[in-house]
Amino acid sequence: MAAPLHIRDIGSERKAALEAEAHAAGISVSEMVRDWIDAGVARAKADRDRAAWIAAAKDGLADEARALEENGPSLSRYRKF
Repeated sequence: MAAPLHIRDIGSERKAALEAEAHAAGISVSEMVRDWIDAGVARAKADRDRAAWIAAAKDGLADEARALEENGPSLSRYRKF
């Protein structure tokens, strides 16, 4: 079993809310908070990965737009009839 999670200065209202949520879920407060932290970290990583992918895609689209503007469409040169 995991060791207790020690959180200081969260306030009595938050502590009571955490205890109520954990009781309703049938798990310990420590386990519930660890699950929430893990989910938050995973979400933050996914958001960073998505933002990096979007930035890379934007850079690629800008390169494509520049190439089209400078050279025009080039797909036709690869077609063979």
